[in-house]
Amino acid sequence: MANNSTAGFGCRQTMTVGNTPATGGQSEFLVQGGAAPGVTRPIFKGAPVGMQTAAGGAGVLGFIQDQTAAAMTDNVAGGAVWAAGTGGRNLSLGVFNGATFVDVTGKPSWTNGLAGGQTSAIDYNTGSNNITAFVNTNPDQEYTVRADAALTNASFNTLTNVGFNLNTAGAGRNGMSDSSLDLSGVATTGVANYMWKIVRSANVMNQQDFTVPGADIIVSYSNNAAAYK
Repeated sequence: MANNSTAGFGCRQTMTVGNTPATGGQSEFLVQGGAAPGVTRPIFKGAPVGMQTAAGGAGVLGFIQDQTAAAMTDNVAGGAVWAAGTGGRNLSLGVFNGATFVDVTGKPSWTNGLAGGQTSAIDYNTGSNNITAFVNTNPDQEYTVRADAALTNASFNTLTNVGFNLNTAGAGRNGMSDSSLDLSGVATTGVANYMWKIVRSANVMNQQDFTVPGADIIVSYSNNAAAYK
């Protein structure tokens, strides 16, 4: 039976490791705002995020960025070729779950995702024009993702298939990620270069066929990828 859809949706929270209930707790981080914000790439709901680094020559330290972009805000490669601990690449803080800010008309605003170059005004509660982002930072959180290629039972929890990164799939939908799990280069790139490990099938009806792209599967962070693991 073929899967109904191959369209990605980023990371959706499910249970935590050990099939214990997830709290859905959020941590607050900053995104650089103002009239000329430093964010040059959008940040999508459901996308993994990390701190900007100085490695790419454009980073503003202390602010977060979407790690599914082919070139992240700090100009370091992200997306399918993200690699933990190499080339200045940063560890992943968690998965983005929206943001709040005061827009240029003075209106408090909430958004699923942030457009590249999102402007903002002074929030008189904080005295800053920076944007507040919400991120699920539990390193044991499990997520449902959609695979972009076929896989087999041997893909689950084996040494050669531990950890994959989300690819850059497009412009998102209504601020939400449209990335799928990138399964390319499984046997050649090496375990240490990947963000995710495949745990099990998500058992979603009509999205369970491993022999074709589009299966929904459960992933969790690789030990070498999460900032808090």
